[in-house]
Amino acid sequence: MSSGWRRWEGDRVNRVVKEACQKACEKAANVVLPATKQEVPLDEGFLLRTGIVLMRWKGSNPVAVISYGGGAGTGFPKLPYAIRWHENDANFQHGRKKKYLKDPFNRLGPNALQNCLIEELRAVL
Repeated sequence: MSSGWRRWEGDRVNRVVKEACQKACEKAANVVLPATKQEVPLDEGFLLRTGIVLMRWKGSNPVAVISYGGGAGTGFPKLPYAIRWHENDANFQHGRKKKYLKDPFNRLGPNALQNCLIEELRAVL
């Protein structure tokens, strides 16, 4: 008799992989967040202090959101200028610049997510 699969635990595998993917998304976002804080425009520092990672779900897929500017669910009051500073040029000081989310995400995000997925999936599989 062949020794093969005795019992398929597909539901458990799906659950642990989904949990690992959620953890990996959150960890990857927390790798990118400090880089965004090095580029976010800085006057009094309030916009800088609103930087946060939030986890959301899109259907059955985990989504990590890096947010600045406060608003619902962040614990900070809404700062309407956050989007304006992200999109428009201004005389930013000390290496601060527009696209303070987009540029660090494009630079660090893909490798951070890949490394975090490898780490989390190896831990559970």
